[in-house]
Amino acid sequence: MPLKHYTNRQLRRILARFSTRETEVVLEEGRALRMTEVVDAYALLDRMIAQEARLGPRPERFPYWAELWPSSVGLARWFWEQRPGAPSEGARELGCGVGLVGVALAMLGWQVEATDYVETALAFASFNARANGVGENHGIAYLDWREPAGPPVACMVASDVVYEAQNHPFLCKVLHHLLLPGGSFFLADPQRPAARRFVAILEQQGYGHQVETLPVQWKALEHRVDIHTFTKP
Repeated sequence: MPLKHYTNRQLRRILARFSTRETEVVLEEGRALRMTEVVDAYALLDRMIAQEARLGPRPERFPYWAELWPSSVGLARWFWEQRPGAPSEGARELGCGVGLVGVALAMLGWQVEATDYVETALAFASFNARANGVGENHGIAYLDWREPAGPPVACMVASDVVYEAQNHPFLCKVLHHLLLPGGSFFLADPQRPAARRFVAILEQQGYGHQVETLPVQWKALEHRVDIHTFTKP
């Protein structure tokens, strides 16, 4: 799974295809990230549907990658508060979207490999890492959960990626192949019912499990986000 690299010019050209905004994400008092996201994911979906009518179906549907979600905000803030030691070989972010969690970890000094199935998301994640001055700690790579490839690591992180039960076997496959024994998987989820089923699957496989619930204020709404910590047997 080789790292991808975009020049700054390439990133600007990719982002110019979208209507974007810069959103401030406060990690703690006096410390915030400036994250570029798509203004209206529903408008983007309409555009994707129109493209499908001309070019044929695309593998992804709703562009979940295009905006910031409360779970990623909660996980980024949790890491910033907890400050766990950085793994020596770095961490891999799954389903990175616009890259908030990976950028926050890179700002803490971690070496982060942000991955996604949608290549446009990788461009946004890379842009946001550079815009926040942490590009040297941050890399991007394409990852298809159906065919996971790459070196195993001792730490993986993800936010709001278990909302569809049909994807649980593929995520389990990623953890089986790419997370080292004894390694940690940090998962943030806004208490979706599907997450309970995923937790049960990993517990049946022998993973250690702890959970902490955080209140997350985001876009004028209060959310409850569970931060799951799994330890691979």
